[in-house]
Amino acid sequence: PEATQHLRIWQQNLNGSDRAQHSPLNGPGAAQWGILALQEPHINNLMNTASIGHFCTVYPTGHYSNPTIRSHAVTMVSTLLNTNHWAQIPFPSSDVVIIQLTGLFCR
Repeated sequence: PEATQHLRIWQQNLNGSDRAQHSPLNGPGAAQWGILALQEPHINNLMNTASIGHFCTVYPTGHYSNPTIRSHAVTMVSTLLNTNHWAQIPFPSSDVVIIQLTGLFCR
């Protein structure tokens, strides 16, 4: 029998709290998530958010090109997901991050 593949997604509104953001990133179950969909993440004065090495951070499309508008969403994709099997889809809003998956978890 074929092994079943599962993609686990964690979604949370962090209300801008740095402390709340570190919980899903550094908790004992962090490695089990394929995608972290974070609303209202903590963004520091360098326009970055906290992350850890086994996640690729995806900001809204205009995050760096329009620094006067605060980003209200961040998606973190596990580095275990092949980067050839997902891509960011441009979207003109600081509230939305869109990624498209292909392969095992195809659209």
